[in-house]
Amino acid sequence: MPHPDEGFEERVSRVREIIANHNLESIVLRRNPNLAWFIGGRVHVPSAIDLACFDLIVTLDSVTVVTNAIEAPRLIAEELPNTITVNVIAWWEGRDAQLPDGERVGTDQPSGKRKDVSLDIEIARGSLTSFDAHRLEKISADAARALGMAMKEVIYGDREIDVAGRITQALWQSNLEPVFLGVAGEGRCYTIRHPLPTSEVIGGRVIASICARRKGLIASATRIVTFGPQNEAALGMYENLLGVEDALLGATIVGSPFKKVIEAAQVAYPAFGFDADEWTRHHQGGPTGYLPRDWPATQFSERVIAQNQPVAWNPTGSGWKVEDTWLVGSDGPTLLTADSAWPSHMYNSRTRPGILKR
Repeated sequence: MPHPDEGFEERVSRVREIIANHNLESIVLRRNPNLAWFIGGRVHVPSAIDLACFDLIVTLDSVTVVTNAIEAPRLIAEELPNTITVNVIAWWEGRDAQLPDGERVGTDQPSGKRKDVSLDIEIARGSLTSFDAHRLEKISADAARALGMAMKEVIYGDREIDVAGRITQALWQSNLEPVFLGVAGEGRCYTIRHPLPTSEVIGGRVIASICARRKGLIASATRIVTFGPQNEAALGMYENLLGVEDALLGATIVGSPFKKVIEAAQVAYPAFGFDADEWTRHHQGGPTGYLPRDWPATQFSERVIAQNQPVAWNPTGSGWKVEDTWLVGSDGPTLLTADSAWPSHMYNSRTRPGILKR
């Protein structure tokens, strides 16, 4: 396993390359996903706000964090690489006055006279370092196991919020923060694509989706449990949805634009018995890593898939959903959210999650 400093130095080098390319003196990082990527750690306090608990200044020869006296001890002890200098201010002071400004200062959050380099930063973090790829592999495996263990505990008669509670406990016990948690019972899985849990009883089918985070990196997965006899035609549509996903994965090629994946989805849905416009009813997923999705891929996405790019596709239809986290390399996508303890299903030589039938 690589040493943490190895991954940090590579990330610093990428930002300094942006500084040199734009003839800048420094870059100020302020956005949560970029800060989490840069330090390889937690950057939030309340998880529901965009504002991080520090800002970061990168020059060609230094890296400085600006934070307040409340956050500094924890950041220094638990989150920040040792080579970062910390500028500590009083909690009632604003951080803006401590940050450089001007036309030769870049930023990932446009403000003042600073140059917007947010796209450059997003592209830089789109390809994981070897250290971060190793971290995401571990996070993804832990997330899949936690979700699977929780779903095995679900009982007929549970409410969606009961299922959410089981999953939340399992994630935290695995040192994973729930960033997104969706639960749909039989009454909602056909119509609600982002099913925030309710007090409705799950009935004969429950679909649960997670985005789980550790030290900034996020893994996504979906698992399904059914109770009692199921309609064979309905079960067949899950198999068909795996066919749609297989088409998406087949189009996930390093150097190819993300739009090619959506074009594959447009062809695959009707080919596997879904409505031709099924792909319009929910986004199909996209690049991930330090956000649940950096952005949903569309038929207009010209950005190319990078080496070591984490992606999560999530095709849906007929009350089913399939979703996992993958790392794209020269040999195609590699499954990260694997769980050998969950029922599996082989589709086109890929091990895919089956349905847990109770």
